[in-house]
Amino acid sequence: MDPKQRARQAILATCAVYVGFGLMALHPWTLEVRGLALIVAFYFLPGWMLRREPGTQRRYQVGPESPFPLWSWRGARVAGLTALLVFPPFVLGFWWFYWKVCAGQTGWLLSPLVWLEALTPWVAGVEDFVQSLCRPHRGGFWPEALRVPLKWREYYGLGFVRELGIGLFAVALAEEVFHRGYLMSAFEDRWPARWKLLGVPFGFAAVLSSLLFAVGHLVGMAQAGRLVTFFPALVFAWLWRRSGSLWAPALFHTAANLLMDVLLATTFPR
Repeated sequence: MDPKQRARQAILATCAVYVGFGLMALHPWTLEVRGLALIVAFYFLPGWMLRREPGTQRRYQVGPESPFPLWSWRGARVAGLTALLVFPPFVLGFWWFYWKVCAGQTGWLLSPLVWLEALTPWVAGVEDFVQSLCRPHRGGFWPEALRVPLKWREYYGLGFVRELGIGLFAVALAEEVFHRGYLMSAFEDRWPARWKLLGVPFGFAAVLSSLLFAVGHLVGMAQAGRLVTFFPALVFAWLWRRSGSLWAPALFHTAANLLMDVLLATTFPR
């Protein structure tokens, strides 16, 4: 298939998935199964779209033998090393941000999101969300203690295993197969990377696929703040090309979501 046609097809497939996901919320019966439908689409739609191109399927890691990418120890190592470098400053930045915001110093910290939200129908959503989040904040930079989310402690501690399994296979890996494996790869065939980021080819395809990833998050929850997922998506894109395996962004993605659960439980105790 011509790269232009494949990129156009990938955009249409992405739009169809998210429009369909949004429409399923309109009916009570489909509302119950739309999450499962989205997971199935993420895993199986890329392989079906490329069903006549087994070589492309392998290159994108979306088939043809399986919708799941082959396990890669290199991908796991790259994800682990990146987490060790990225997570500590992120945690400190998270605590600093909410220390300032919850103390009323919202000014320039929230102004970009507030400005963006003003262009949408969801005016004041960001500020209302932050206010509700800040109510249990104890003040100060450092939290009083490290807290584990309640859902992790369910079923005699097996709740964490459940959250890990769901977070990896129903969320992170599914999203990475579709957005990085299929969408970003199709874009790269159309718009090859012309620059390098920390030694990794990185260009318009990574940015555009990350933007569509962020916009897709608005379908599940219409809050302008969810557009910040654009930035971690850039990290996922970099990991995909740095490691050559979808397991790198999938594992990092999972770890980041679990870390966020801990940060929310620790910073905003209820």
